[in-house]
Amino acid sequence: MNGIKIVFSKEMKRVFKDPKMIISLFILPVLLMVLIYGLIGFLTKQQVNEEEQHVFQVAIQNAPADLETSIKGFLEKSEVTWLSSSDSTEEFKAGIYSGDKDLLVVFPADFTEKIVSYKEGDIHPHVSIFFNPSQANSNNAWSGLTVMLSGVYEKALVAERVGDAGALTAFTVDDYDNPESIIMNEEKANAELLSTMLPYLITMLLFAGTMSLGTDSITGEKERGTMATMLVTPVNRSSIVLGKLLALTVLVIMSAAVYIISLSVALPKAMAGIGGDMSLVLGSEQIMMIAVIILSLAFLYVALVGVVSVYAKTVKEATTYVTPLYILVIVAGLFTMVSPSGERSVYEYLIPIYNSSIALGEVLTGDLTVMNFGMVFGSTLVIAGILSGIISKAFNSERVMFNA
Repeated sequence: MNGIKIVFSKEMKRVFKDPKMIISLFILPVLLMVLIYGLIGFLTKQQVNEEEQHVFQVAIQNAPADLETSIKGFLEKSEVTWLSSSDSTEEFKAGIYSGDKDLLVVFPADFTEKIVSYKEGDIHPHVSIFFNPSQANSNNAWSGLTVMLSGVYEKALVAERVGDAGALTAFTVDDYDNPESIIMNEEKANAELLSTMLPYLITMLLFAGTMSLGTDSITGEKERGTMATMLVTPVNRSSIVLGKLLALTVLVIMSAAVYIISLSVALPKAMAGIGGDMSLVLGSEQIMMIAVIILSLAFLYVALVGVVSVYAKTVKEATTYVTPLYILVIVAGLFTMVSPSGERSVYEYLIPIYNSSIALGEVLTGDLTVMNFGMVFGSTLVIAGILSGIISKAFNSERVMFNA
């Protein structure tokens, strides 16, 4: 036990006495997260403001005399070029294609006559609208105008024709803007959004911290020769293994905690830029589950990287071997982001790494059962324990430890 404590203290001092390690593990992540997500929020807010303040560049050909009254709201934020039948529209279409113009509306030359003289069986006059869906302003102009044409202008014309437009309406349906029709748990909705992002980020960032720390702590010491000195001391080699793994697990969790705290500060700033909300309240049981899952996952990562590092002869070789594992971690996290919600199979809670991502997401939404939590925690610990046994066995091999 004393040997484990000595090795643990040595590993912790190695990190906290190195300013470069402190900066890379605990300071740089905070700065990067706040800067990146703050910048995302700022740029998104700027884009939204620009779109709201944008004056639509619109051309309307053969406009009916009563059109302006019906689409007055749209015209107030538009600069309109009124065209007659003899005017060419090709130049304006070219402007829409290049993004300089937003919308071209072409009414038939005899639009009003067809509306007035309409009889049952006649072909309805067609209004052509040209826009560029790849341009946000053009797309917004199209959306705003089509709503006013069909929702206001067309109804006004129908009312003139039949005398009572209401006679053509059998019933109405609540739309998205009616707050009384929306029955939603806001905390649950926020949790659903976070559950698709945070588990992926946590599992990925945990492994990123483990990569650098694990390879340097084991392979790095083998390469520098300090491992050989440690192995000839009277400390039991299994104590050296446990001391290193425990120290690495603690350091990885501390590094992950910094990332998570940074995300909790930075993500709301990014969401505020797009008018979203990232507020979430967690209960003590949820916090405990998250802490246990992260702890077990960190131990698994440390053991996984430790196996690779102990058999590698150089840090460069270890990094090469660890990189495919990092890709697998990213893929496992991505699967949880795109996989359908709902009932999951039991075996999914037994797949290493993937099960932890699932569990973290379900903890946030309050859907993780005690049985599934136990399966995730137990399977993760079992695999980490097996990998730790492999590392311990490798430490007892002179050929492996001395790169013979």
